[in-house]
Amino acid sequence: MFVFNTVVIATHRRSGTQWAIDALRNNSPDINATYMALEQMEAGHDAAIPLAKFRRQLLNHEGKVLINVHDLPSAESWSGLDERLFARTILNNSPTIYVHRDGRDVMVSLYYYMQSFSETVRNQSFARFLRGESALAGVDSGFSRPGFWAHHVKSWLEKDNLLAVSYNDIETNYEATLRRMADFLNVSLNQRFEPVSALGRQDDESKIDSMLGRLGVRPRRGDRPRIGRSGDWRQHFDKRDRAFFMKEAGDMMRRLGYEK
Repeated sequence: MFVFNTVVIATHRRSGTQWAIDALRNNSPDINATYMALEQMEAGHDAAIPLAKFRRQLLNHEGKVLINVHDLPSAESWSGLDERLFARTILNNSPTIYVHRDGRDVMVSLYYYMQSFSETVRNQSFARFLRGESALAGVDSGFSRPGFWAHHVKSWLEKDNLLAVSYNDIETNYEATLRRMADFLNVSLNQRFEPVSALGRQDDESKIDSMLGRLGVRPRRGDRPRIGRSGDWRQHFDKRDRAFFMKEAGDMMRRLGYEK
């Protein structure tokens, strides 16, 4: 079986995907400047690429190619059998960097992002949004939003050949974290590092755009993106919100070392 020279960059949404991608592709000559989103093989994706074309593009790239993914490592969300098997081949045979972020900051960032295209979320308080069922987990999953965040992190951390990196480490210990990622991937780094910023879109969000678009909800264009910072959750969570979040995701929060 042919295995591509790929590196998987996996995150829950709103957790620093673009930061990790840019840190590597802008600072290592061994990393291809182009990166691809594994979810692009889904027909409903805004920038959908048929499987054959996706494979062809991947083969034409030189060096190590970064593949970002927000799905679970089981790759169950791909509707086509061939696409699902190909996704599993990539996920099972590629070194993986998983970027995690304080789940409370993820909830705040996701809340404001979804307001850009969902009238329902725009009319919700943060407290109600937090307690809603996660649309990212699939229909009738039973996961709350914090519960799915914890499930997502747990599922990825069980994968072999994986390096876990925190959003906060990239934000506050950039050079050391970049060197740790490069050592894990066995790639060289430029002598002079180029910094990266989270001022753009943090994630490739086309899949969720498409999912909500099929429900008749479209993003509002021209909105100025909100720039989130670590610790923003303190301005949004009251005592009851904190208690609910920890009930749903406390074990994972403690495992990752995030404060209560």
